Amino acid sequence: MRIILDGEQELRVQAAGFGLEVESTDPAVGFSPLHMLAASLATCTVSVLANWAAQAELELEDLEIGIAWEYVEDPYRVGRYDMVINWPSLPVPRRAAAERVARHCTVEHTLEVPPTIDIRLAA
Repeated sequence: MRIILDGEQELRVQAAGFGLEVESTDPAVGFSPLHMLAASLATCTVSVLANWAAQAELELEDLEIGIAWEYVEDPYRVGRYDMVINWPSLPVPRRAAAERVARHCTVEHTLEVPPTIDIRLAA
């Protein structure tokens, strides 16, 4: 997979390739923790789509997911993600199924039903 940072609040994940590469279109934009959070959501979605595509014998090389986010206050955090699946070779009759499959990402489920987070200093 390849993660391409397109700005402070957007990135793309490409399914093609092996391993994981991260690059930025702007040298001033680094891979921040919030990029990592968005990348987790997008790469999880690519992974569930890749598993489904393998079972359905669909081409995957041109699958790309774009994700952008907006911040909200009180407390300051990501308030919205907008994810777009770009998959030109996906047959039109398979589009609705792909959208359903994309909803099976565990990271998305975790963000929708947040876990309890305990923070403490070690003894």
